[in-house]
Amino acid sequence: MRLVFLVLLTLSGLAACSSTPPTAANDPLNQSSAVAVTLPGFVTGPATTLHWHSDLVWADDETGQFERRGQVLQKALQDEFERKGYRFVGDAASATYDVVAVAMLGDVKSHSDILEVFRLYPALAQPAKGYDKGTVMVAIAPEGTKDIVWRGALQVFTDTGMMPAAERQQRLEWGARQVLASIPSIR
Repeated sequence: MRLVFLVLLTLSGLAACSSTPPTAANDPLNQSSAVAVTLPGFVTGPATTLHWHSDLVWADDETGQFERRGQVLQKALQDEFERKGYRFVGDAASATYDVVAVAMLGDVKSHSDILEVFRLYPALAQPAKGYDKGTVMVAIAPEGTKDIVWRGALQVFTDTGMMPAAERQQRLEWGARQVLASIPSIR
């Protein structure tokens, strides 16, 4: 296996950074680039609870064509958090942390407003003919604040039109595992 991309971030308080190598270099759908940053304020334990600050936002989807995919991706992210032992609560005031997620297709650099918030720049080493780049970014902040204590991003090649729905769902679940890989389990 070879690394597609290695990201080194120089942020004060940087505690973790990871990159995901491709599983099959010749198949663009198996290539990914992931980065995660954990700051010292991200402390978890058995009582840690999460709350969705808002539903997952799919950037640049004015027509709503990716709304269903956004719902599936948000559920996959929540399922992965729960697999690691975290519990989601409906009341923000009773949550330890708020979670926010954004997904987008195309060039991440064209979303400077999103990049400013997340400050993560995953990138795949080379373009793949016939595939778009898809990126999901997730951030965690103490409930009621904007002080992000964990952020992660994953960029993958994606086939927006031809992939069967079941395969797309498996791919979104795989993406959720990849982007949240550095989140510690509390079970």
